[in-house]
Amino acid sequence: MNRLSDKKAHSIARERQSGSASRSLAKPLIVLTVLIVAAAAAALVLVRRSSSENSAGAVSSNTTLGAKPVITPEGWAKGNLAAKTVLVEFGDFQCPSCAAARLKVDNALKKFEKDLKVVFKQYPMPNLHRNAMIAAQAAEAAGRQLKFWEMYEILFARQNEWVNVPDALTFFLKYAAELQLDVEKFRQDMLDGEIRNKIFRDLLEGQVAQVRSVPSFFLNGKMMQGVKNDAEFEELIAQAIRAAQ
Repeated sequence: MNRLSDKKAHSIARERQSGSASRSLAKPLIVLTVLIVAAAAAALVLVRRSSSENSAGAVSSNTTLGAKPVITPEGWAKGNLAAKTVLVEFGDFQCPSCAAARLKVDNALKKFEKDLKVVFKQYPMPNLHRNAMIAAQAAEAAGRQLKFWEMYEILFARQNEWVNVPDALTFFLKYAAELQLDVEKFRQDMLDGEIRNKIFRDLLEGQVAQVRSVPSFFLNGKMMQGVKNDAEFEELIAQAIRAAQ
């Protein structure tokens, strides 16, 4: 009888421990689910608000600037940080078009150096580019050591080295060493959840603004659409600068 009682007691104790563990795991999962739903609801409200404002003041279908000024000017920036004219790019480090577009952006920045602020926001598309997210993390981690733009240049310039490898981190650690970063801190920062959260905030901002492809550019908060060449790209920027003066 004592053995049976002991077995029953042990069984009850195990059931209680299991139930307690399940409840402790369930709490953070519930909180995470609530946060995700709240973020999605906020995005939906912003999109609907933007759509209603858009319909209230329709623009010509021939315009090359969309009418959705929902983009903030905050982010990794260069140029004249006090400029009234702001060019925002949503980009993916594994995207070949984004690598090519950086030359177009650099040329525009050289031409309008005193009147233009350029901002880069992360928009990795891992469903298309296997190493896009970890590359974004590498750039953000370098940014913590004040070398975001230097890592930005290396990631795009050497894109062919790391795009299809199974362990892109090896290359990124090598780049960090070349930039004379604290490599161990760089490695740890890449795994920091706050860095991933920052990338996701950029992604959410782009989704609200209806970014569908990369690179996507916004000039003073409005999407640049149907731009045929670099000359037209620069002319739009020149027009925005004149309007801001």
